[in-house]
Amino acid sequence: MSVQILSASLESHQDDLIVLFRRYLTPNSDENRFRWLYKQNPYGLGRAWVAFDGEKGIVGAAAAFPRRYYFQGAERLGWVLGDFCLSEQFRSMGPALKLQRACMQSLEPPYDFCYDFPSKSMMAIYNRLGIQQTSSLVRWAKPLRVEDKMKSVVRSKSAARLLGRIGNAVMDSRGWKGTKNACEIELHRGQCSEEFTILDESLHRTSGLRAARTAAYLNWRFLAHPSGSHLILAARKNGALIGYVVVRNEPENARIVDLLAVEEPAVLARLIDAAVRFLRPSGAKTVSLAAGDGHPWSKLFERAGFRRRETSPIVVVPRGGAAIDEADFKSQCYLMEGDRDS
Repeated sequence: MSVQILSASLESHQDDLIVLFRRYLTPNSDENRFRWLYKQNPYGLGRAWVAFDGEKGIVGAAAAFPRRYYFQGAERLGWVLGDFCLSEQFRSMGPALKLQRACMQSLEPPYDFCYDFPSKSMMAIYNRLGIQQTSSLVRWAKPLRVEDKMKSVVRSKSAARLLGRIGNAVMDSRGWKGTKNACEIELHRGQCSEEFTILDESLHRTSGLRAARTAAYLNWRFLAHPSGSHLILAARKNGALIGYVVVRNEPENARIVDLLAVEEPAVLARLIDAAVRFLRPSGAKTVSLAAGDGHPWSKLFERAGFRRRETSPIVVVPRGGAAIDEADFKSQCYLMEGDRDS
């Protein structure tokens, strides 16, 4: 099987890519997802490459999506890698290596790095390319309910319900919740306005590596997401926006997706607690958040009652000569679930 790797056209290849992604990546692949992910990103168009077979046509794809980052007070360009897939009969290492190598080598400067949240099979491809895991994405979890555990140890349903309510109250009391005078929390309604950009700009000179989160970016990444399931809780003090938390309110899969605020532990704790309380009525047994293992707020997550659970790999590939290297992602990197695309 001789496979060619070609740069994809977001117009002429759109329908083929949508079908390919639906078959191999997500049942949610449709025109809305494609338009949102590849064409509406405020930082620029996504890019895609296709694996083409003379008999079968398009048999695979890989993609990259632009991101703006702040590092040492300056704005940098990065690329998130994603939407990698291959038809079953072309999943030998040869076509996979050709496809991902072409994807990374075709990104033109002045970008500083590209990064990925690879699956186990994708990690094998990176290893064959000589690229090792850089760090890990940690899932932090806070239990909300214990009814099911009570049912398994107590025969009486009424006793299990009573013990469950007591256990839930104990769960609710655990973890630092900040101080009430640190800020006021409210559900943000409508689009993000310029105040979110002002907050983002006020934080860009702080130490560490963090993604730019302008109002335009937040409106695209979360509020315009095809799933429509993201909500924002905003923290204000004396009327000024000082932070926010983005939640995804799905039964059985409640999670904190993004968190940004001034570097005040009490404000961050208040936002995390507000998110947990907001998600509790969804019926989820646990609230999760995912963050890089070098995230500066990891100790705060633990203090707020979250515990480390499983991890998954993060791969960072710096451009030769770039100011950012892999070590910058291992510590002082504010990486969360919101920094990936899906």
